[in-house]
Amino acid sequence: DYTIETSVGRSLCSMDFWSLPQDVVTIPVGPADPTLPNVSVAGLPDGATIERAIAMFKFRMVENDNIGANALNGDQVIQVAPDVPAINFVDNQFTIAAKTREGGDVVIGAIDIAATVNADAAYVFHWEAAQADVASLLFNDVQMGIRIWYSI
Repeated sequence: DYTIETSVGRSLCSMDFWSLPQDVVTIPVGPADPTLPNVSVAGLPDGATIERAIAMFKFRMVENDNIGANALNGDQVIQVAPDVPAINFVDNQFTIAAKTREGGDVVIGAIDIAATVNADAAYVFHWEAAQADVASLLFNDVQMGIRIWYSI
């Protein structure tokens, strides 16, 4: 948690909330909407005003067990709630050589989702129209996160 004192006497704070890990998220060759772990937001202070919220996608490993290179096929998006864009991916993101496993990362979304993530609640994520170039692209030990900046 970080606190910044504003010129109007209110404090701007942040909190991160993480899902439980999901063993594997499979991105198939044909478009699909794989589910991602839900994130529970709890413990925001009474009287807090959410100023900004962003989504985070964390994975320990990305794996390509195909005989050819693989990557995302086309622009794609992780959504929160039924249809609110949270994290954008571009064509050929996560390009990986044949028969390879690479260490993971955290992808931090740039889209403000505070209009949807606006209170203590459970938030549902999914990967809309996920599609790989070749067979399956596997993300191992996946977690979703939400970072909230709020004022009090």
